[in-house]
Amino acid sequence: MKKVGIMLVVLLLMTLMAGCSGSSNEEVSVEDAATEESAVEKEPLNLVIACAETTQALVDAVVPVMEEKGYQMTYQMFDNNVNTMVATNDESVDGLFLVHKPFMENFNKANDADLVMLEPHVFAVGMGVFSERYESIEELPEGASIAIMNDAMNMDRGLRIFSDAGYLKLAEDVERVTLLDIEENPKGLNFIEMDQTQTVRSLQDMDAVVAFFSHMKNAGKDFDNYMIRDQSPENYPQGVIVKEKNADAQWAKDLVDAFRSEEIRAFADDYYGGLYEYID
Repeated sequence: MKKVGIMLVVLLLMTLMAGCSGSSNEEVSVEDAATEESAVEKEPLNLVIACAETTQALVDAVVPVMEEKGYQMTYQMFDNNVNTMVATNDESVDGLFLVHKPFMENFNKANDADLVMLEPHVFAVGMGVFSERYESIEELPEGASIAIMNDAMNMDRGLRIFSDAGYLKLAEDVERVTLLDIEENPKGLNFIEMDQTQTVRSLQDMDAVVAFFSHMKNAGKDFDNYMIRDQSPENYPQGVIVKEKNADAQWAKDLVDAFRSEEIRAFADDYYGGLYEYID
């Protein structure tokens, strides 16, 4: 009986030890899993942001700011504004920083896309009328040739610059005016449509051109030397654009913070000489 009792005690102790050993292994596994999960969370996220020549320097300046936040960010250059949105929409890139909000909205409507510009927006870029032949808008001759952007959004904006200055009367109750909506044109201004990147390049061939301040700056021209300009650039904000499904992603929020940081604002003011009008 004593032997049986001793054997039972030994078996009981072995069972308890096995149970403790199993519990210890489980605890180690949980700790290992937590460590692995923490390591995954700390891994830098790789981001690719689309831009063009006009915003390349700014996006490049944001790269080290994002690295400080734990991201590996690069950018991809495009020579066409629309292609940056196509690439973002088909997820070839993670986002873009280039176009203004109404231009993006028009792209969404035309292409059944779901891009969004994150808030808060970053800044606005002005648009004006420039000439290398005349110093003021009053000097423009009858029938002057004017280069104007051919996309619907920016043609509307350009025509309204002339309308606000009293040189055109446009049809009312039209959301996006075109050349067909000009009702009165006292000077007979001859508007010639072309791609927005081409208007600045045609300065020598035209009496005047409608151009973004950024395109003038990029061409080495004085963007402050406009004859007339838009009155409400804040209606055309620029900011970080992503797919709608990524709007609440932490990396997207961090990217907005990076573009709006004091460090990047100081860089933009210094490098671009006041080109960008920040939205506070």
